[in-house]
Amino acid sequence: MFAAGCLKLLACILYYPGGQMTRKHLCGFLCLTVVLFSSLPALAGSPYAGLTVGLAYLNDSSLKGSKSGDLSYDDGEAYSYAHGLDLGCVRLEGEIGYQKNDFDTFEPGGIVAEGDLSILSLLANGYYYCEIGNSSIVPILSAGVGAANVEYEDDAAEFSEDDIVLAYQVGAGLGVKVSQSVTLNAMYRYFSTQDASFKEADDDIEIDISSHNVLFGLKVNF
Repeated sequence: MFAAGCLKLLACILYYPGGQMTRKHLCGFLCLTVVLFSSLPALAGSPYAGLTVGLAYLNDSSLKGSKSGDLSYDDGEAYSYAHGLDLGCVRLEGEIGYQKNDFDTFEPGGIVAEGDLSILSLLANGYYYCEIGNSSIVPILSAGVGAANVEYEDDAAEFSEDDIVLAYQVGAGLGVKVSQSVTLNAMYRYFSTQDASFKEADDDIEIDISSHNVLFGLKVNF
């Protein structure tokens, strides 16, 4: 199911029905990612794989359009898998991420909302990740840009629709080297996307999306 979702995200980027400029940005990002990561084996570095899990604290969304208001969320979950190249103090990677948050309440009125918002993302990330002296503690700075498939599911209205949007993230954290090839990471990430648009019955909905994520991960160099 996860793999199918990733293929869907790639296909939607190529055939995205949005504005011409947005479609060009998405396709340009996809081409850049392919060129970048196809050239990684030629660089002098150590390939690695990484897994992260954690909590996603999605900020309240302002709904704009014919249906307006504020939608709040319960705390959610976040996961990601990354594959890249460790060049010493710099790392380059491609990352597939997923997060999901259940609806909490809709304002005005404090109405209990039933449903969830899920985000499947494909990002190109860069890291500054340099050891300090002989310490096993490594500070981490990161930034990434890419695309995300945002799915809005309203259980009460039996409605589900998704949208492909530009996405980015920035983060900071600490790594602990437990061996020459294994590092444990603790990261904070701010994740955000372009406003996502949906059409529910006769309502056109546009929502803003941003999230504060706390993640714990494992990186293994080969």
